[in-house]
Amino acid sequence: MLVSLRGAAAAGPLGTDDGRPVTGPAASPADDELASTFTAFHTRLGPSPDGEPAVIRTLQALAYATLGPDRAAARPSPEGEREPSPARPLSTTRAVNASETRADLRAGQFLRVVNYHNTPLSWKDELVAELRGYAREFESVTVDDLERFSGTGVWHKERPGLLPVFYEGYRDNYEVAAAACEEAGITGWFFVCTAFVDTPVEEQYDYALAHRIKLVPENPRAERIAMSWAEVADLHRRGHVVTPHTASHALARTVRTEADIEREVIEPKRRMDRATGGFALCTAWLEGTDWTGESAADRALVDAGYRYVFGNTMVRRLPG
Repeated sequence: MLVSLRGAAAAGPLGTDDGRPVTGPAASPADDELASTFTAFHTRLGPSPDGEPAVIRTLQALAYATLGPDRAAARPSPEGEREPSPARPLSTTRAVNASETRADLRAGQFLRVVNYHNTPLSWKDELVAELRGYAREFESVTVDDLERFSGTGVWHKERPGLLPVFYEGYRDNYEVAAAACEEAGITGWFFVCTAFVDTPVEEQYDYALAHRIKLVPENPRAERIAMSWAEVADLHRRGHVVTPHTASHALARTVRTEADIEREVIEPKRRMDRATGGFALCTAWLEGTDWTGESAADRALVDAGYRYVFGNTMVRRLPG
């Protein structure tokens, strides 16, 4: 997906060593073209002209055109093609609509995110080839890169950034996807359902079926399907991003009580930080629900120390 990068509490320009503010490019011709393509796709893909479903369909089509197998190689704009301008804060609107998304694309305030789930061994060669293709055209993105981009509104590397995101915490994500990322020279982002990791091996198949965790024929009932905590810790040591995806693959709208919040928001972060020795900054709800700040679950994400929520149409930087 191509998703907006929204900052609910965007920082000011990042300073350099000598105190001067960082400046960056104004909207590039490539970003203008991307925004125009978004408009053309959105017009075609309606029928809801400005609702979230139509925006999602449009972003999916745009992602296929720009990140799919027939994409044109992404190259930095020629030197001098655009004038430098001061970095501006990211948009703060909570709207999920076509006009705001188009504005983010035109301003270059978006991320390229490629989502994966199961990655069985039979897919390894195809996955390595795909990730190597991305590595030739895009820069790998770390948490530090995301923090700098969201704090300044300016992407600071020569080539566009791209995040491969692996959801749920499958054993084959550890055994296959992490190795494929390393062969391609890319940082992987692993969003792990912590209760899936905690489930006894003999119960993991049924747990997956009960919690909308997709299975493939290479995920047999009799074998371990989820990562172990030792594997989670190892991914962190190897430089990948490992972060919670709730405990049980929960929907935001089902997390209402204090017990729900403790189970799906607080404890997953506590477990992840304990395993890795790090501080998890990102999370995501099942179905990619955006953060509004209006529910108890949303407020709990901020209180727990999360900085970003990954959703269907945007990556939201949280306040504070």
